[in-house]
Amino acid sequence: MPSGTGTGVTQADIVHLTGGDYGYPQPFSISPRGPGSSKVTMIFDSLLERDEKGIIPWLAESWEISADGKEYTFHLRKNVKWQDGVSFTANDVKFTTDYERKYIPISGGIETELIDSVQVIDDNTVKFILKTPVSSFLYKISSFKIIPEHIYSKVEDPVKFLDKEAVTGTGPYTLAEYNKEHGSYRYVANEGFWGPRVAIKTVEFIPVSNELIAFDQGEIDFSSITPDILSKYLNNSQYRLVQQPAFWGYQFYFNMKKNPELQDVKVRQAFAYAINRSEMVEKIQRGAGAPGNLGILPNDHIWYNADQPAYVTDLIKAQALLDQAGWKDTDGDGIRDKDGKKLAFTLSLASTEVRIGELIKERLKEAGIDIQVKALESKARDTNLKKGDFELLVSGFGGWGQDADYLRTRYSDDATQAGASTVSGEASVIGYHNDTFNTLAASEVQELDDAKRKQIVFEMQNVLAEDIPTIPLFYTKTWDVWTVSKYDGWMNMYDHHARVHSKLTYLVREGIAAKR
Repeated sequence: MPSGTGTGVTQADIVHLTGGDYGYPQPFSISPRGPGSSKVTMIFDSLLERDEKGIIPWLAESWEISADGKEYTFHLRKNVKWQDGVSFTANDVKFTTDYERKYIPISGGIETELIDSVQVIDDNTVKFILKTPVSSFLYKISSFKIIPEHIYSKVEDPVKFLDKEAVTGTGPYTLAEYNKEHGSYRYVANEGFWGPRVAIKTVEFIPVSNELIAFDQGEIDFSSITPDILSKYLNNSQYRLVQQPAFWGYQFYFNMKKNPELQDVKVRQAFAYAINRSEMVEKIQRGAGAPGNLGILPNDHIWYNADQPAYVTDLIKAQALLDQAGWKDTDGDGIRDKDGKKLAFTLSLASTEVRIGELIKERLKEAGIDIQVKALESKARDTNLKKGDFELLVSGFGGWGQDADYLRTRYSDDATQAGASTVSGEASVIGYHNDTFNTLAASEVQELDDAKRKQIVFEMQNVLAEDIPTIPLFYTKTWDVWTVSKYDGWMNMYDHHARVHSKLTYLVREGIAAKR
């Protein structure tokens, strides 16, 4: 039920958004979370971009794909300049690929192991030759940020490269100011931008103690809200109110490498039956969300498989599965045990997610599993997840709407796959292995027929739903609200939930950026 159906302001001198420190906005020093990556996107361009409906040309104005699906030839736009006036050429594209084989970016990279070589045909033509066909290659290219060879070729430690020239891109904005202590950023329009006109001349991300209060007081011009306060903005022509797709969510991780008892699928399935995901939607999100699917992809994903095991909360089933796995309460203390070991774990999560942990603890206790909740600062939690330094863990993140190949990159541990060095840290970190899934994943990444590939993705979801390597707890479906008299050009990419993260949201919707 969108509110505010009239047309508001489509160009503005300045817009203020919620700030927070996500690092210096170049690909190697930024925070891996969405607000960080989006700040890189404002400065650096990709060969392709994403709008409301799919992939569109960007630095590349056209491309051809060989019959065997292994060669992609991109024809680049002419007269594109880096923000320091140096010409952008195909050499920059090849350099970026080669550079990232040695220095892996936090944001805007690509699975370089998929690529056999990159050939510069001329200044405006570049060819990617892949080791094997890659079904999602164009999608991956749309996130691949090109960096300037004339600057980064001299840099041997890009993580510590925090000079002003480190944020020299070809994109619509330049970084005018960054304050790490305050978590503030100021972007100004790049007057030499090759593409569509910038719709907002200056974008400022500023620190606020309470986003909603700051929005109501006019300090920021865009906010996300929960359903309990919808009525405050409904039927009010000064506001636009639109619900986000469910592409941000919380996931529950098992560390099977650290805890061998979690390698038993019956134990993991028992967790899935015992944890009440619908309860979390109601109590944590006040109804603004959807319970997680054990096949991982959310309902709003274009390739979501509705025909998968649902795992509706069922304590009796959870208890029966634990019984079958040999975990029984032999001493009457309410906690199951086997061979002298208690079924007890520490659950790590961010301090803002303690309520989620409490609900999990309550429900698992009913099944005879003891949980100790360990609250951490969110960056420490993220570090522990990356290193595998946890027993159980909860983390929230976006990107659930992106190309379904992320099922492969997260859950396949097949070292023979192209791209194996960048195929999931996640499977190797948690100690997950499934031969059937690996076979499907290897087929999915090479299947160029979308209809056939979609069917493989459906099968991958079914395997994951049976095997439970992780548990998506719930996806959020909050509402965005903004003041139409300040700026009314906010848009989503088709695969993402956050309007403020889209490059096109800041541009006049004309030419290659025209609405489709």
